[in-house]
Order: sequence, then C-alpha cells, then structure tokens
Amino acid sequence: MRVSGYPMSNRPSNNIVEEYLSPVNDIYTGDFQDFKSLNDSEKQEVIAREAEDYGLERPQGYNVSFHYNPHVEYHHFGSSHPMKPWRLTLTKQLVLSYGLEYTMDLYEPRPANFNELAIFHDREYLSYLSEITPQNAKPDDAQYIAYGFGGDSNDCPVFDGLWNYVSLYTGASMSAAYNLLNKQSDIAINWSGGLHHAKKNLASGFCYVNDIVIAIQLLLTQHQRVLYIDIDVHHGDGVEQAFESTDRVFTLSFHKYGIDRHGWPFFPGTGNIDEIGPKDPANRGKAHSLNIPIDDGIDDHQYKSLFKTVTSKVVEKYNPQAIVLQSGADSLGGDRLGRFNLNIKAHGSCIETVKSFGRPLILIGGGGYTPRNVARTWCHETAVCVGATLHDDLPTHIPYLQAFQGEENGGGRLYPDLHNTKRHDNLNTDPALQKLVERAMENLRYMEGAPSVVVNTKGITEEQIMKIREQVEQELADEEEDRNYSLAVEKTRRTRERNIGGRNERR
Repeated sequence: MRVSGYPMSNRPSNNIVEEYLSPVNDIYTGDFQDFKSLNDSEKQEVIAREAEDYGLERPQGYNVSFHYNPHVEYHHFGSSHPMKPWRLTLTKQLVLSYGLEYTMDLYEPRPANFNELAIFHDREYLSYLSEITPQNAKPDDAQYIAYGFGGDSNDCPVFDGLWNYVSLYTGASMSAAYNLLNKQSDIAINWSGGLHHAKKNLASGFCYVNDIVIAIQLLLTQHQRVLYIDIDVHHGDGVEQAFESTDRVFTLSFHKYGIDRHGWPFFPGTGNIDEIGPKDPANRGKAHSLNIPIDDGIDDHQYKSLFKTVTSKVVEKYNPQAIVLQSGADSLGGDRLGRFNLNIKAHGSCIETVKSFGRPLILIGGGGYTPRNVARTWCHETAVCVGATLHDDLPTHIPYLQAFQGEENGGGRLYPDLHNTKRHDNLNTDPALQKLVERAMENLRYMEGAPSVVVNTKGITEEQIMKIREQVEQELADEEEDRNYSLAVEKTRRTRERNIGGRNERR
C-alpha cells in the first residue's frame, strides 16, 4: 500500500474538527477517547494538522519508505517472554500520531513465501517451522531440540501463528530491499525485522528466520559490496556467520561482550575484538568482520564517539554500495535485558552518522524489551531519516498513551531520561575504549581493500558467484604462469643468440 502526502493547504473548513483544536495554537488537545469519536476524515485532518503545525514534510532530494504489515503485531511469544510484538503497535501509533506518515511512502508488504525464505534457510528446517504448532510440538523429539526449540531457557518458543509471523517480518525486509534495488527509495525502514541470531537451520535468541541475510542477498544481485552494521546489545552472530566466507559483505557489530550478572557469557557469547572472520588466508571472508565488544554501562558520549570513529573508517576503507543497519533498541538504558546506559538521541545519532554517508540504506529493527522505550526510539529514528524534529510532549491523541505516562514510564515525553528506573555502573574507561579503537583500526589493516566484481543481475547465488570467481582467477593464474614460462624461454633463446660461439655453443 502506498500513501501519498495529505494536502496541507486549501483544505475545506471542518467545524466538527475545529472544536477539538486549541483556539490558541491549533494543536489538538483532546484525548484518545475524544479522538476515537471522530470519523475517519476528521481523524486524518487532526493528524495532518499535527504534521503541518510542526513542519513535517517530505525530505528534499531523497525518498524514505516505511514497510510494515500490521498483522505482525498480533502474535504473542507468551506472557512471560521478554519479546513483545506489542512494541510494534506502540511504534506504529507514535509514527502515525506525530504525522510522520506524510513524510514517507507507506507500504503494506505481502508475507514472504517458502521459496523466498529458502534463499538462505535449509528447506527441511523451513518445512518443520511451517508445520509445528503448540498442539503438535514434541519437546523430546530430536528435531525439536536440533532446530533450537525448547531447552532450559526456551528462548524460541513454539506459538500459534509462528510461520505467519516469520513470513510477515521477512516479507517486509524483502520489500525494503526491493525498493532500494528499484531506486524507489534511498532509505527503506522495517521496524518489524532485524532477527539477527537465526542460522541456516537453527532458531536462536528469539529469532527463527534471518530476514537480514535474505535482504542482503537481494541487495547483492545489484550491489558489489554491502555493509551490515549492528547496534543491538547482542552480537549479530547469525548475519556474520552467513557471510563469513565472502568479501562482498562486511559485518560490523557493536555489542555487550563478557560475563553477565549470573556468571554466564552474555548471549550469544561471541564477538570479541579478535574475531575478524575465517583464519584461512585463502578464504575471501578473512578480515571482513569487525566486532566491537563493550562492557556494561557505556554512556552517550562514549558510544557516539566510538560508533562514529569506527564506522567512518570502515566505510572509508570498504566503500560499500549499500548499507543495512540493524537498530536493536535493547542497547538503550533501562532495557529489560540490556546493560548499557544510552538515551534515545544517542542511539539515534548512529542513524544520523550512517545517513550522512549517502548510501542506499535499509534501516531495520531488532531487539528491545522495554516496549515504550523501543517505540520512542524507533519513532525518533524514523524522524531522523526524513530530517524531521519532533516535539517532546507526546500527542494527546495517541492510543495507549497511558503506556508512556507516569514518571516511571517517562512522564508522557518522547525523550525522557532512560535512567529513571535503573542505571548500570559504567565499566568502560576512556583509555580502554581508546585501546579498543586502536585494535579495531589494526584489524582493518588486514582487509585488502574493497573487492570489485561483476555486478550480479541474474539472481545467481553467492555460492555460484564465488565458484565463478575462483574459476576465473585460476584461469588468470594459469595464463600468468604460461606467460612467465614463455618469457623465460624467450629470454633464454635471446641470451643464447647473443652468445653464439661462446663456451656453451661449442660444447
């Protein structure tokens, strides 16, 4: 579904709506109950006025698109599970209530189908995923355990509508990728995606299908090099693993690393500074991963400086033609599972930095387990994408406004201090972070510059591309060997011609 901007001028007078507007500043002051009593055109008028009064308009010189199927928010992992798709409902309502819909193209993507998910995932795994339900699941079944379900933590529970859920969020990421490929968008947003832990045949860390990998594979059909950036509090292990043997994707992850408060390695336990890809020097993926492990409690200033310094250097050296940014919101202060002290605008500064590079960009969701703050952050970052400035007092007509009210919930503001409930001790010293940056720069030295390959417009798989490249390079090596041999023979012949009558000839 594509929605054009609502006309901001020459609108007919509407007395019914006007009586709900403040006579002083024309800002709607009714609550959601009043707003619900309006008809559809009156509601649209209120939101259009919100956008107009605060100067929200489409950005000049580039297009932003918003990809979202509302059915994704109807799924439920379980009452005690930290993953709450309801955070997507709150995000959508904030985006709409601020009038950001008038600054973007809106799309309601179709679900991805089985064959599209099989671009990356094992077909047997997908078949199992498509058929399993809470009613037929067998926790003692070997496949159930092998595919990542169950276990003590039950991170990936089986719930009603599981197949529909993964198809919906992946379909939205594919839709975003196609918009970039078709040059309909310069920035494409899908907050429902970003499930970065899923492996080829394994559910992991609340993730069942890796929509990011599939979106990147689509981008590789036209782009030589894609940079993947992950600012989730957890290491983007699934994406890194998927592309570990190619130089056409560079993965950069900023995340918590170390021992958690229970004495266990912080999930997933990977992503140390020395993990830069395969060790085999012949593997093209060597030095095409960069991990930035961070300790508890990093603050706004430290994180912004670290992110900008490292990411700018990666972009300079790798020169990507497109970027995918996973904006996991569990790196915020006060997150249920996170351990950082970031506020919303510091998190959003990462999007500002990446946007400034001027490359085609997919902005995608991820973790985030305090729903009200996830919604605030992704609403703010949507505004960053379109170049809009949002007012701090939340619009009164937002549904579920009570989720944001009360000092413990942010006092009805868009940008509350996220340390109002808890703050983690900052274990990151400035000298340690400087040393971390130095190690990162040293790791980048091992990358042999940006690869240049024939752009794939035929839908060829990455594995096929790598085989073709190996064949071509072997042929070039053989030709070089033949050429060197011919030169050696020619040199010997000429030497002998110059030495006619010499000692060797007489013999």
